[in-house]
Amino acid sequence: MHCILLLLAGIFLNFPELLIGELINRPVVNIYLQPQEDTKINSQAIYGSVVEIVDHISDWSKIRTVDGVEGWIPSSQLITNPSYENSDHLKPIKSLFAHIYRVTDTTPYPPLLTIPYGSKVKLDETVDTGERWVSMELLSGEKVWIQRGDIDFSFQFKTLEEMLVFSKKFLGLPYTWGGTSSYGFDCSGFVQMLFREMGLQLPRNSRHQAGCNLFTPVAQEDLQPGDLVFFGKTRITHVGLYLGNDEFIHSGVTELPMVMISNIKSGKYNFQTARRIDPLMVEAYRMNFR
Repeated sequence: MHCILLLLAGIFLNFPELLIGELINRPVVNIYLQPQEDTKINSQAIYGSVVEIVDHISDWSKIRTVDGVEGWIPSSQLITNPSYENSDHLKPIKSLFAHIYRVTDTTPYPPLLTIPYGSKVKLDETVDTGERWVSMELLSGEKVWIQRGDIDFSFQFKTLEEMLVFSKKFLGLPYTWGGTSSYGFDCSGFVQMLFREMGLQLPRNSRHQAGCNLFTPVAQEDLQPGDLVFFGKTRITHVGLYLGNDEFIHSGVTELPMVMISNIKSGKYNFQTARRIDPLMVEAYRMNFR
């Protein structure tokens, strides 16, 4: 069922005109299991993400994200802006955190907004002229400014080797239950983000990632860099990315509550299984970037 959802997600990503819907209008929003803030968090969504509305209750909207996650967020955190969503001037943020300003100066006013890595912004100009400030448009339509160094003007999907190096960019970021952004990741949210950098859409939680048809099982003694490693006492509850030399990178809490590198043989983790990308399944999970 979850892999079917992934294939449907792939259809939406390959045909962006089908994605017309609501957009997340906050840097990061929590997706709750119930329409109230004192309930469990299912996941998160970041600024500019497209979601589908599936239900409404009072001031809350039930949404479905592109990876099939459903849950509730305050309706005030959503906005409709088809011209933004369909713009040819969308570019991703490459900094862990990017400040957006009302003026072309970092003083004397504080940032208007700070958005996480991977958020897409709508630029008024896309040519890299070397100037420090770039004019952009918020989802609200307000004209604001962002510094050129925060924007990835030449985004390309990463190779596996590039992704392994890239993963260390996030070391030290806090562990956050349900987290999917540089504001804080949980284990599966971190892995999902890394594979998205290669253009591959994974399920949202670790157990579903282990069962995804993109992967084939691999024995612990045969691990190679780029394999996913799964842990848990009686069932899979944690996932990380194997780096080689018995080390894996993950967002966890066993040693420190952050993205860190750990030793798979340290005795602090209960290894369950491992998975490797099946080259024959890559195209079925391939995303298109726009």
